[in-house]
Amino acid sequence: TYPLVAPYQADVDTRRNGSVWYRITQNATLLAKAANNIRSLTGTSVSLQWLFIATWDHVGYYSRGTNKTNTFQAVLATDNIRSYAIFLYADGLIQWPSSGAQV
Repeated sequence: TYPLVAPYQADVDTRRNGSVWYRITQNATLLAKAANNIRSLTGTSVSLQWLFIATWDHVGYYSRGTNKTNTFQAVLATDNIRSYAIFLYADGLIQWPSSGAQV
């Protein structure tokens, strides 16, 4: 078995529209924003070292569904001792809950 981080587990389909990308960053502004999110949710102050940010931008659903799209992010953050996962969802929340997209 392999470890899995799933900010949204469904049949995402990017064949017609949407895109997925990721980056690793040590940008001070983004580190501070993530640290503030962690502190507000856990009460723990952290000094983050880096972030892994994966973005699913206006992705459709299986099979090539494009009438509704979802946008969300997974942010993995660490202070090199502890790690945190932050899941972010675009305004309007999730437009389709499964490959049937019956919302």
